[in-house]
Amino acid sequence: MKGKNKCESLGKYISELYRVQNSYLSKRFNKLNIGAGQYLFLLHLYKYRGATQEELTEMLKVDKATTTRAIKKLEDNGYVIRDKRKEDKRAYNVILTEKALDIEPKFFEILDEWKNKLKEILSEEEENTLLKLLKKISISNLI
Repeated sequence: MKGKNKCESLGKYISELYRVQNSYLSKRFNKLNIGAGQYLFLLHLYKYRGATQEELTEMLKVDKATTTRAIKKLEDNGYVIRDKRKEDKRAYNVILTEKALDIEPKFFEILDEWKNKLKEILSEEEENTLLKLLKKISISNLI
């Protein structure tokens, strides 16, 4: 049993859960022509309407190139438009299109399906504890 614990780590399970979630959501969002690298940006745009690319980069803790690629794909698929800010011509607000607004209920239905799959496994108390612990790790600025 001693050797078994050497292979167990928090990172391993977080990584596995991330991959399983990504696989599930990729299959479901693929029907809407939204890639795995784009749904988080769309999610944040639903919550923070008209956010700038820079704000999205900061919120999602990704680099600027990742944000640019994701927004470009969403733009190419008709889900967003980029609008130059009047105050700063180098910055863009990312605006949801009618197409994005039309799929919003389906988008959140897919996320709810995933959330419900997790709720089948965890009690409410376990879910609350897990959320609290993951949030604590996430906001701790490990880097």
